[in-house]
Amino acid sequence: NIDFAIEAMANPVDFKPENLGAAINSELAEYFPSLTVDEQTILFTRRLPSKTSPEGFNEDFFVAEKKNGEWQSAYNIERPINTEMNEGAPTLSADGHLLIFTACELFGSYGGQRKGMGSCDLFYSQKRGKNWGIPYNLGQTINSRHWETQPSFSADGKTLYFIRGLRDERGNTNGNIYVSSLDNELRWAKPIPLSNKINTPLNEESVFIHPDGQTLYFSSDGHPGMGGLDIYISRKDENGEWSEPVNLGYPINTHKNENSLLVSSDGKTAYFASDRDEGFGELDLYQFELNEKFAPKKVSYFAGTIFNANTNEPLEAKFELIDLATSSIAVESYSDPTSGEFLVTLPAGKEYALNVSKEGFLFYSENFSLEESTILKPVKEDIPLEPIEIGKKIVLKNIFFETDKYALKDKSKVEL
Repeated sequence: NIDFAIEAMANPVDFKPENLGAAINSELAEYFPSLTVDEQTILFTRRLPSKTSPEGFNEDFFVAEKKNGEWQSAYNIERPINTEMNEGAPTLSADGHLLIFTACELFGSYGGQRKGMGSCDLFYSQKRGKNWGIPYNLGQTINSRHWETQPSFSADGKTLYFIRGLRDERGNTNGNIYVSSLDNELRWAKPIPLSNKINTPLNEESVFIHPDGQTLYFSSDGHPGMGGLDIYISRKDENGEWSEPVNLGYPINTHKNENSLLVSSDGKTAYFASDRDEGFGELDLYQFELNEKFAPKKVSYFAGTIFNANTNEPLEAKFELIDLATSSIAVESYSDPTSGEFLVTLPAGKEYALNVSKEGFLFYSENFSLEESTILKPVKEDIPLEPIEIGKKIVLKNIFFETDKYALKDKSKVEL
């Protein structure tokens, strides 16, 4: 650690943190931020004073939206998610319609299945339109008699990373990073610990999987660092193997504890919590420009609304985005049942087929490509679904032929 610190301080990385401002931060502590993939909504934990809590404080979630490039005043998301108990360490799905968070409740006092299975558990709530639903326990496959916390949900909606605290032979509780994936029946697989390259006998926490699905940021005091918890990066290769973690360097990391790192979808901006002297009080949320060597792969997002072509009524419909080069499903999800809106993230430099289906409506087909470029423009498209009626036609837009030949290209088989 001493050798690393001497070398790191002699070769500092660029780091110019900028406070997110009074609309987000207060004289209280703000930490554990989570962003939608379009970076227009931020959700975070704020620690409020409490006369009823034994700890003297109560953690609640606050949310803020960005308008014309400026954050608007953060507000409490209220019940049924926030209660007199503590809620913390949130992760939002790419579209902001699914929230997974930590709560430490053993008796389920607040409705739904808000009953814990151990010390702290992971719960989820779904948003329909503008309203959040009652939170439910993620179940005994994910949660255990140990504590589970600090989840990070992958942008493709298939994989959940989180911290599980286990007691060692000395009675100390250390956190390790675990991962679980959804199967085709939308059931969680048994969580497994990440590679020993990442997990150590000491403490790992604040895990964050970038929307590229391949770049992992986390905090640890078990790898060479500046002292205390430092922030590290690891990348997953084409075989699913994680690389040796790399310390983000000084002065991002110091002799204090650094955690709560979040990286924007474009990989340019990082967010974190800090108690710097120039802040509004206690922990504040900051942002800084991330060094390119720590940046994830470029991603963009695909957004729009699915609606009835005859009535303009918003529809809940299933949509698939398929990588035409590999014929594998990149994203499979549903539009919001109230608004018909959807928003998903996609790796750049690929060509995609879009399939949309709903019972009673004709199949919808489209394709588009995301070029690998310095500035990625998001793809936005509203999708009208035609009710099934005599005389209506379906146009299949993902059927591709060799030039001047009738031979079908392999990527046509996906749609056929």
